[in-house]
Amino acid sequence: MDKLMVLFGNLSGEMKTTGVPLATGVDIEAFKKEDDDFYEVVVEIPAGPSTRGWNYTKFALQSIVDKVMRNTLAGFLGHQRPENVKNEFKTPVTHWVGAKMEGESAFFRGVIDKSSPDLKRWLRTGRIKQVSIFGHPKLQTSNGETQVIDYDALSIDWTPLDRAGMPTKIVATSGEMWDMDGMGPDNKNINGGAKTLNPEELLKELGKMMKNKQITVPMIAGEIGLSVDQVAGEMDSAWLETKTNAEKQLKDVSKALGISGEMNVVEVAKKAAKAIEEKENADFNKLVGEMMDEKVKSDVIKKDIRNPETQIGKFYAYHTQGLTPGMEKDKISGELDNFLADKVIKGIIDTYHTDQPAGLGVTNTNTNTSSGLKTKRTAL
Repeated sequence: MDKLMVLFGNLSGEMKTTGVPLATGVDIEAFKKEDDDFYEVVVEIPAGPSTRGWNYTKFALQSIVDKVMRNTLAGFLGHQRPENVKNEFKTPVTHWVGAKMEGESAFFRGVIDKSSPDLKRWLRTGRIKQVSIFGHPKLQTSNGETQVIDYDALSIDWTPLDRAGMPTKIVATSGEMWDMDGMGPDNKNINGGAKTLNPEELLKELGKMMKNKQITVPMIAGEIGLSVDQVAGEMDSAWLETKTNAEKQLKDVSKALGISGEMNVVEVAKKAAKAIEEKENADFNKLVGEMMDEKVKSDVIKKDIRNPETQIGKFYAYHTQGLTPGMEKDKISGELDNFLADKVIKGIIDTYHTDQPAGLGVTNTNTNTSSGLKTKRTAL
């Protein structure tokens, strides 16, 4: 389609920002270095129907995830005018730097730009919770239902509250999860009140205050009844213990890998880890392929599923990206069953048929008889 469409989303909570991988080439530390008020979010968009009646499939969401992981995407306050897309450069307020699919949902990780303190405030106070993905959808009609099977995203933009569209939510901000009781980021309750900090959260807050030079080590030592010399002694003791343990582990690793002389421990370890990973991936892919072969009867369909250039092969590749080594066989089998039961996939499979071989089942018009051979359709 030539028309630009939007896919909507909003914020809530089950995942930390670090749970979403970064796109190739993204240096998250560079963002932190440039912004004293560094702020991240993760937005979830599940597959399913939109308010206009279109069904956004996981394949469409996977296309958006893939684009973010390849090139990243920018985010604006509201969408560009379609006629300005080709020649306008809007100042981005968010940099979408990572993404992943998990089950039926797509997760997008974004960094709020340093130039957008207002947006950070709106997110922290819960006044902005929704995004919409701006781009070109690819549609397919199946059983009277409009399926969105692909999506060429141009940007992931922030919208005012309660705009119609896909159900979406923010699931993390700056590494902190939003829980189901209304707790927002920075341990603030968006419904009022405060939350008691656990030790890990307290240390994190103290780290922020030290970075902003609101407190110092002597100030902390004084409050807990320790002298600066005692604090230094504790730090030296912990450092020495860590160093000793690290040296012992390094010696054990070198012995296990057979490293001697001038051999580089790190390089050998990397090669060993890579070889193990490749072996695990190869064994796992073989297992998944064998399980799929058991579920599919048609040799033609089996061949196309293995071919990433075919339509069904592309969908299969998207779907199996969520399968990872170590998964239980029952779960793998269930995921493959879900793939084959998907409406889009079933629609593609319905188009397959067995071609009639030349010279078979041809009626003799002179004698009104048949050769006696028949063609037969095969089903998945």
